[in-house]
Amino acid sequence: MGTVRRMTARAPKLAPTAGAMALATLDTKLDDDRWRVRVGAQTLMAQRDPAVDPALLDAAHREGARVVLDLAGDAVIAGTLTTARPVTVARDGSVQLDVTRFVVTAAEEAMLRTRAAFVQVKGADVETFGERVVSRARELLKVLGRNVRIN
Repeated sequence: MGTVRRMTARAPKLAPTAGAMALATLDTKLDDDRWRVRVGAQTLMAQRDPAVDPALLDAAHREGARVVLDLAGDAVIAGTLTTARPVTVARDGSVQLDVTRFVVTAAEEAMLRTRAAFVQVKGADVETFGERVVSRARELLKVLGRNVRIN
């Protein structure tokens, strides 16, 4: 018979890591870019990475979600862990949600638009435009206003 070779599996060589990562919870907001964070029993000061949206950290603080820290040098908040289903945009550009309630609050303007129609809410004004605009009511349809003008 032939020669038998003993084969051993070797771990691939990995590039040395520049620093450690850790999970933390946000304790106190010091300013828009700095937070006091808790890693286990330890408390650190951490700087927000410029790529991280400050509103994302505010939400994580409110909800108690964990953040990811880069500890290569001074502690840097690199992001948050997703703890709820995100609203995603599919590759074809569509968004589909199955929710119980859907509320959008806009400080200035909200618009729902297709190529040929739109509904716009701006301040206290609501505008509906389309080739055909239909309002339906099973019982009573009220049109209220100081002036109602039909063409």
